[in-house]
Amino acid sequence: MEQTAEIKKLKNDIRHLKNRIAELVRAEEELKRAEHELIKKEKKFRDLVELLPQTVYEMDLQGNFKFTNNYGIKSFGYTQEDLNKGVNFLQLFIPEERERVKNNIQSLLNGAKLTSNEYTSQRKDGSTFQTLFYSSPIIQNGKHVGLRGVVIDITDRKKAERELKNSRDQLRALATHLQSIREEERLIMAREIHDELGQVLTALKMDLIWMQKRLSPEQTEQLSKISSMSELVDMTIKTVRRISTELRPGLIDDLGLPAAIEWYCGEFKNRTGIICDLDLDEKEHQLEPDRAIAVFRIFQESLTNVARHAKATKIYAHLKCNDHTLTMEIKDNGIGITREQINSHKSLGIVGLRERVNPWGGKVIISGVQNIGTTVKVTLPIQAENMSND
Repeated sequence: MEQTAEIKKLKNDIRHLKNRIAELVRAEEELKRAEHELIKKEKKFRDLVELLPQTVYEMDLQGNFKFTNNYGIKSFGYTQEDLNKGVNFLQLFIPEERERVKNNIQSLLNGAKLTSNEYTSQRKDGSTFQTLFYSSPIIQNGKHVGLRGVVIDITDRKKAERELKNSRDQLRALATHLQSIREEERLIMAREIHDELGQVLTALKMDLIWMQKRLSPEQTEQLSKISSMSELVDMTIKTVRRISTELRPGLIDDLGLPAAIEWYCGEFKNRTGIICDLDLDEKEHQLEPDRAIAVFRIFQESLTNVARHAKATKIYAHLKCNDHTLTMEIKDNGIGITREQINSHKSLGIVGLRERVNPWGGKVIISGVQNIGTTVKVTLPIQAENMSND
């Protein structure tokens, strides 16, 4: 009986052992299938990576490459043999960049937000090019074991940016030059109109007075004609003075910017009926003629825009200077300019206002509130050095 029980127990053990062996065989088959699928997916991933026109890499925490696609190897001028022997991540950068690269990697491993970084990279032969690196940590079992990322060659983009900046700078320089020439021509025209035409009209006025004195009281028809001619000459003289002053306000050169603004406000009110409330800094400040003209032209054009578009009845203008900066603010109580109008590519007048002070680092900020009005704020450095910004 004991022998029979042992045989039964042995058979049960054998059966359990067979079942366990079968389970292990199935598990091994599942593992092989999983490994096969993993190999297929990894091959698919690597095939896709090899098709990318950017460098894709993986490295350990010591900066040793574990994987780089062929594009990356060629971009940096290395060979697969070089990578097999060992190429450190920092070798891809010029020496001046390496400390920043290490700091950025450490920040990334410390949990900093994933972002891109621009560097000057270095090929094996020492030549350099501009790159953009996108990196993220490789985490296994909750620990950082390396980095993986993508590198984009941005040399062409940087070249295009430089060309665009150079083109923009050239256009601004041209606009400034044209503006300067325009002001010079205005000055010449104002002087010629005032001096030449003004002298002729004054001489004509004197001749009329001379003729009037030589006529007898009985020559009423001739006296009436001379009187009307004299009035016409007076009106023409006033028109000549107005045109000459608008072309180049002599007050700017003689009495300064505040006086020119005050004069123009009076002329503007007489012409449009719009009230101008002025708050002008009466301190004397040595402002270069070109800058003073630029500010005056902005003021002039702003008031013209109010008359044309704002439907306003009142304007408030504030001008203040400290030791370093001139500030001018012009407000109206009109319909208010819209954001779309400010940002429209058709708003060339607004662009022109900004470009007037750009050569000296000045700014023009325009804002509007519907049915409350529009505000134009100008800030301009007073110092003589060129402070042109992009």
